Amino acid sequence: MDILKKQPAVVCGLAISLVFLILALVRIDFFDALEYKFYDFRMGMRAEPQGADDIVIVDIDNDSVEKLGRWPWPRSLIAKSVEKINAGDPKIIGLNFIYSEAEENSGFRELKILTDIMEKQGETKSAIYRAMFEAMNRLDNDRKLEEAIQAANKVVLPVYLKESSAASEQKKANTPEIIALAVKDVENADISGFPEGQDMIMPIPAFLKAAKGIGHVNIAYDSDGRVRRDRLLYRYSGLYIPSFALKLTALYLNLPQDSLRATLGESVQLGSAADISTTAKSELLINFKGPEGAFKRFSFFDVVNDKILPNVFKGKLVLVSPSAAGVMNPVSTPTASRMPIGELTANSIWSLLNKKFVRQPSWDKWAGIAMILLLSGVIAFVLPRLKAIVSGAAFALLLTVFIGGATYLFVSKGLWIQITYPVLQLIFGYLGVVTLNFFASETGKEKAEGESAETNRMLGLSFQTQGMLDMAFDKLRKVPVDAQMKDVLYNLGLDYERKRQFNKAASVYEYIAQHDAKFKDIGTRTKKLQQASETMVYGDGFLTGTTSGDPLLGTVSDVKPKLGRYEVLKQLGKGAMGIVYLGQDPRINRTTAIKTFKIGEGFEEAEAQVLKQKFFREAESAGTLSHPNIVTIYDAGEEHDLAYIAMEYLDGEDLQKYTKRVHLLPMRKVIEYVADIADGLEYAHQKGIVHRDIKPANVMLLKTGVVKITDFGIARITASSQTQTGIVKGTPHYMSPEQISGEKVDGRSDIFSLGVMLFQLASGDLPFKGDSPAALMHQIMNVPHPDPRSINPKILKPLATIIDKAMEKNREKRYQKAGQMAQHLRTLGKKIDELVSKKAGESE
Repeated sequence: MDILKKQPAVVCGLAISLVFLILALVRIDFFDALEYKFYDFRMGMRAEPQGADDIVIVDIDNDSVEKLGRWPWPRSLIAKSVEKINAGDPKIIGLNFIYSEAEENSGFRELKILTDIMEKQGETKSAIYRAMFEAMNRLDNDRKLEEAIQAANKVVLPVYLKESSAASEQKKANTPEIIALAVKDVENADISGFPEGQDMIMPIPAFLKAAKGIGHVNIAYDSDGRVRRDRLLYRYSGLYIPSFALKLTALYLNLPQDSLRATLGESVQLGSAADISTTAKSELLINFKGPEGAFKRFSFFDVVNDKILPNVFKGKLVLVSPSAAGVMNPVSTPTASRMPIGELTANSIWSLLNKKFVRQPSWDKWAGIAMILLLSGVIAFVLPRLKAIVSGAAFALLLTVFIGGATYLFVSKGLWIQITYPVLQLIFGYLGVVTLNFFASETGKEKAEGESAETNRMLGLSFQTQGMLDMAFDKLRKVPVDAQMKDVLYNLGLDYERKRQFNKAASVYEYIAQHDAKFKDIGTRTKKLQQASETMVYGDGFLTGTTSGDPLLGTVSDVKPKLGRYEVLKQLGKGAMGIVYLGQDPRINRTTAIKTFKIGEGFEEAEAQVLKQKFFREAESAGTLSHPNIVTIYDAGEEHDLAYIAMEYLDGEDLQKYTKRVHLLPMRKVIEYVADIADGLEYAHQKGIVHRDIKPANVMLLKTGVVKITDFGIARITASSQTQTGIVKGTPHYMSPEQISGEKVDGRSDIFSLGVMLFQLASGDLPFKGDSPAALMHQIMNVPHPDPRSINPKILKPLATIIDKAMEKNREKRYQKAGQMAQHLRTLGKKIDELVSKKAGESE
């Protein structure tokens, strides 16, 4: 205790150092994200956009898709590109997409059936058979691509390994081609936690047999969602599959298959070249050549239409990869926020070919611990004893040494030493020591000079303006009470009333009465508040002064209540969790809807606090959504026992009314509204936010004809706060099977709920019913939903097909993106409009 009083800066420095030592050992995602930001900055300095390279990308770009038609293209077109590229004599070709199934070609299929029949009947010599056989060969695009790959004898194909699939032994059975193309010389194979695929998506056997090699295209994301590394090896059924980039590099260097060797968790060796240092998961830290566009790119359309001379590919490593929107999503990298997959692969190959490696030494973690321990002595025992200017200079010097040294090692030597924790320790330690020294000197001045009345008055008014009323009252009581101060205190009492802190408002009025008992109406107000306190019983009104079921407007006070900075004007309605009010933001004169929640009622104090924190996290997530079909959330806060969310005021009604057969909306409107809702969900899902409670009551139809999804991010809070057992009250008609079974849900759960809602809006009835919640849950999980056309024959068959797709019980068979569902609905809507327009034209 003596050292705490005499040398608080020492204690502060040691405490901060201990905190950062613990943080460095356990690792915190937020601090790791800062390290990644610094990593990306240094990678930009290390990039060589003008550096020589032998990599060319044939880009399936937006222009190619626009000119050649929607993806996927006929495989004959891919075969043609392989032939055109091969004519330029490249060293190796990488096709960066997987054809895991034979091409669907109805004409080829019908001809195959007919020729098989003729073969059985012995009519193979007829002219018809020969013509049909030749036509079938012309339509066999898979054969054309197989022949192109085989003729080139330099094409590498990708495979994809799924880690979480519950694959059967039959799926895991290795073909001779896979065994032959895997890396065989592997040491340290018993390493634990090594990435392993349980199932493999691979090209069809014909392509696999014709290919020169294979490589996996799995992407290794860091915790911040960016891609900085290439997983050079992936374990699959006892084999080790090289990455797509590693395989292409090996073949480009004319290295045989057995020249690839690896020591898992340490290094990978390409022939006699130097070892490639890897992470514990055998990952290469990619040295990016530069931002998007650092490699030569030629449009696929230009290549197949002979607008590019074949000799540009001579001796090159050619990657055929898509960048067009909707074909393959780009990834975020240190040098580009939206880098096409082909360029990511090219950067990895460039690193391998040019031996541009970034290494993270095994002793990196312990070096960080040593730096923290060293800085703890500097912060606790050196900085507090230095003068302010000298201490600042020492701090700046240490900061420069750490950041500059780490930058030099990374940029010049390719050595990644993590310094985020030591640097943050230095910053916080220095600020803590300086702050304590400052407060120590200021405390001495305050004792000598005393508190200034004017200072207290200004501080009190400042705290009052910021809503910190208790601190304001504490400061204002230190100011002599004159006529001006009576008004100030009276306004403070009114602010307490607006905040429903009536006992504190009475205390302010009583304090004024000690100096002027007849000031304004303080006597009447005090008496009214005291009478209300005497007549209140334990319950909703015990602390709030409520005289009716409304905790805000049904109070004894005659001033307009406030929630945060929002003035509450009137009640709009009640829900299961609380009351919705019409509010006004006085700062910008904006009308808002304010939804209130009684969080934690019936919970222990600690549980209620956890629930509040969860509520505000969810509200913050929902507040990031900005979409025309999602209600906008402006603010969130709490006032005593009430938490609130201020959101966009919607002038309209929810869709619940239109789920009844007597009030069904026109089918064309239903399609339009549900497509808009699906667009909103697609946007939210891309932001990583799942609604979890899509139903007609949570969708508003405005008078303008716009639909808006409400209660984003609130569903999980309201569900967990309705009962302490975690069981949601009410009948879960719209819940997905995975939601009921307690599995982790994603956007496909919302798609199922939207399918149920579309079923109800189109038919006027629910797809699943039960006499009890258990019976209903059984229906949702195990019983197929009825054909909506059996309920409403007016439902078009394509619409029923969309409903069926959305309500697949197996989420893998369901729509994978809400945007896909929206697209199908809009396509159907356009067809309906065209038919209506055509009929109208015929009638004229």
